[in-house]
Amino acid sequence: MKKILPILLVLFCMAGCKKEKQGNYSETITKGEKWGIKIGSSHAEVYTQLQKAGSSLDFQHVAIFGHKPYSSPESLGQLLPYYYALTVYNNTGTLDRVVLFFSGDKVQQIATGGGLTTPVSKWPENVTDDTAIKVDDPVSGLTAKLIKIHQLPAYATYGFVLSDKPLNKPYDPDMNNHDDWQFGFSNFVSASTSGSSTVTLHFKVGKLESIDHDYREGQIFN
Repeated sequence: MKKILPILLVLFCMAGCKKEKQGNYSETITKGEKWGIKIGSSHAEVYTQLQKAGSSLDFQHVAIFGHKPYSSPESLGQLLPYYYALTVYNNTGTLDRVVLFFSGDKVQQIATGGGLTTPVSKWPENVTDDTAIKVDDPVSGLTAKLIKIHQLPAYATYGFVLSDKPLNKPYDPDMNNHDDWQFGFSNFVSASTSGSSTVTLHFKVGKLESIDHDYREGQIFN
């Protein structure tokens, strides 16, 4: 009987641990690692770890908290090649925006409109070709064109918002200045249930301090 009791105790502990990770739960990791993302790593090191984790967990972007709208094209600096899209929007009066999507080092698509957007080949349509942004324009030349557009009275109040950070592009050194990142991914639990994870990374003094993981399960409707 004395030999059986320790075995039963271990089994009860294992069952308790397993139950704790079933269904919805939240956890905060402050030591060690999770999905290969290591506590104590620098911003750049975590980005490399995210690129590997993204491949295995199937997520392609990380959101950078604190990426506030830019008020001028000049303030974007050399950031555009690190991202997959830029939204240019009118923040006064009627909502108006244009979204520039990048593929490789060129503009892949231009979409304009308020709520729903419509693909166009050129923006703005009423300006000369040396000022307008066109499909297949090199991303390296966009800032110069955006400066010209922003100088026009009709677009002088427009702001600029970068997309989430795509993991298939090089590390953006400006990410060193932002201490809260977030990403999400889903997993298949059963034929009727899927799991969804929201993960927030918190940095302090240049090092990863904690990982907040919020996990929720939901029913799959066919």
